Amino acid sequence: MRLRVLLATVAVAALLFQGVPAQAAEIETLVSFDVAAGELPEGVAVDKRGNIFVSLIAPVSEIRKITPSGEQTTLADLGLGGFGPLGLAVDAPGNVYVAAATFDPATQGVYRITPDGSATRLPGTGAIAFPNGVAFDQRGNLYVADSTGAVWRIPRSGAAEVWSDDPLLVGDGSAGAGMPIGANGITFRTNEIVVGNTDLATLVSIPILPSGDAGEATVIVDDPAIFGIDGLTVDVHGTIYACVIAQSTIVRFGENGIETLADADDGINGASSIAFGQGQRDHKSLYGVNFGIFSPAPTPSLFRLPVGVPGAPQP
Repeated sequence: MRLRVLLATVAVAALLFQGVPAQAAEIETLVSFDVAAGELPEGVAVDKRGNIFVSLIAPVSEIRKITPSGEQTTLADLGLGGFGPLGLAVDAPGNVYVAAATFDPATQGVYRITPDGSATRLPGTGAIAFPNGVAFDQRGNLYVADSTGAVWRIPRSGAAEVWSDDPLLVGDGSAGAGMPIGANGITFRTNEIVVGNTDLATLVSIPILPSGDAGEATVIVDDPAIFGIDGLTVDVHGTIYACVIAQSTIVRFGENGIETLADADDGINGASSIAFGQGQRDHKSLYGVNFGIFSPAPTPSLFRLPVGVPGAPQP
């Protein structure tokens, strides 16, 4: 009997060490948005205090803040056209950075929103043709996925510049969005930026050279299971997680291949963005948004998915 208990304990410990929950976790819906009012959430980010930020695309064009207690307020009403606000990132002081794809040079780019809701467009970002995903590196540089096929970098105190325009970042229109969608989801992993190419079903790694310049891009995953890939994040072990918006799945890339953590049967409905919880309260869960824009029956929402492993520390 003691041997059975010991073996069971070892098995559970091994699963947890590998970052895999000992049993399947259920998705918890935290906020349901009103599709009739045009509330479609595309981006999500979590600050170190546990506040969750969600972008609602145009015509709503707002950034919502959800506190750990569940209170929802509008942090900023950007009033932008086009697709409006998409990808989000947050820095240590709690400023939220928003990729806005308005397709109007006068308004598109990346905005910094301070905790009081004031919004400022960052220098040079009006030249980014299709700002989509955003991610910080450990030095505080902000990287922006331009879905026309590039990654831009915004230094902490400088203007946006093209960092990589490798052909591996270009889409071919095969995802059926009405335009090519290449570079989309983006995340930082030690000494590299990882980007998902939505149309080509690939993950692309771009090394960050000691100079800060981009190294040679390479494909690290090429698989039909990630056709339509969108938002990315990474855990403390460097394992990458992704939303596959076109297939309504949340996946994890491990040594044994691609693992599906949740799908439509679990309540995923065109999920577009994920981010790890922060702090001791809930640092082993993904927070994600069901965008649902391509679904015949969209259920836009903010959800929580326990994954049994902490996220990488935020810069």
